Amino acid sequence: MARTAAQGETQTLVLIGAGHFLSHFYALSLPPLFFFFREEFGASYALLGALVTGYAVVGGVLQAPVGLAVDRWGARPVLLTGLVLNAAAITAIGFAPNYGILALLAVAAGIGNSVFHPADYAVLAARISERRLPRAYSLHSFLGFFGTAAAPLTISSLAGWLGWRSTLIFVGVAGLVTVLAMAGSGAAVTSPPRAGNEPAGAGPARRLSLPILLFFGFFVAYGMASGGIMSFTVIGLGKLHGLDPASASAVLTTALLALAFGILAGGALPNRERLQVRLAATALIGGGVLTALAGLTAAGVVGLAMLLGAAGFGMGVVLPARDLMLRRITPPGSTGRVIGFVFVGLSIGGGLAPLLFGWTMDRGWPVLLFLGCGIFLALAFLCSFGAVLAARRPAH
Repeated sequence: MARTAAQGETQTLVLIGAGHFLSHFYALSLPPLFFFFREEFGASYALLGALVTGYAVVGGVLQAPVGLAVDRWGARPVLLTGLVLNAAAITAIGFAPNYGILALLAVAAGIGNSVFHPADYAVLAARISERRLPRAYSLHSFLGFFGTAAAPLTISSLAGWLGWRSTLIFVGVAGLVTVLAMAGSGAAVTSPPRAGNEPAGAGPARRLSLPILLFFGFFVAYGMASGGIMSFTVIGLGKLHGLDPASASAVLTTALLALAFGILAGGALPNRERLQVRLAATALIGGGVLTALAGLTAAGVVGLAMLLGAAGFGMGVVLPARDLMLRRITPPGSTGRVIGFVFVGLSIGGGLAPLLFGWTMDRGWPVLLFLGCGIFLALAFLCSFGAVLAARRPAH
């Protein structure tokens, strides 16, 4: 019986992980093709950038109402519908005759992408045992970031071999095959819908509104830091320390790989609140200090890679603890709603960061990228710590 339960949990992890990998992979499947789009459709880089903005903003904002749908009807129908739409839109872009159709399909793909965080976390909370949940969260996050890292090289290589249209059709069909695997998996990707007589937002949800709002702040601050690092590290290191693009890209790649493996390390730690709070303090405040030092210290390529790599590891190791702390303060039957709401904060932070730090770059203040990202990491800890304290207060 125990082996059967473990096998069922493994099936859930594989399927949910595959969907999360694809969600991150699809989110970065269009930028590597901008050269082809520009040549094919004559679109400006501003219009091509708008494709990514539309995809990200629409998908991010819709996570909140999607979370309500997950709690109301369960994760399975929402997840399958979203993945079908996401994969089908990516496939259809391979047939797009002009920029207008391309833009509409990019928005449709973003709508499909909105389902993954609310639905995935609802499934994991419902299907994975408490003992295995830390590792489940870390594996889920790791596979998403692995999809982010794999997309540019994979898409570029396939486009050079197959052409951009066949490439998108190929990766889109892979998503549709994943949908079929999920659809045939029985209960592996399900979460229980809210009971019909259970009102949304009653009782515990109201008492926990302050902790949840503070976690929303955590996601905004973390999104600002991670969005700034991913968007402008290469340019910032070049302006501050004279690194060529290849060397600066190597430093950024080191940080991103360290972040991904930090997630796996965080998932191996015990599920204890006090340990998670201390871990968050060390990882986020320490990571913030190291990020600031990268802007203030001419440490060379290796030294900068070590500084930002250690900071990236801290940004990764805290994510499973973040997920467990958030689960602890989420009222029963509200996982989809809460996850959908707080992840909107991540989209807001990630969307605002390029604007803010692009503004500082335009004014010749690249050091503010690293100082600002360090400050946002410290703010992320303060928000998470405040959420834990607020959740401990007795309700009146």
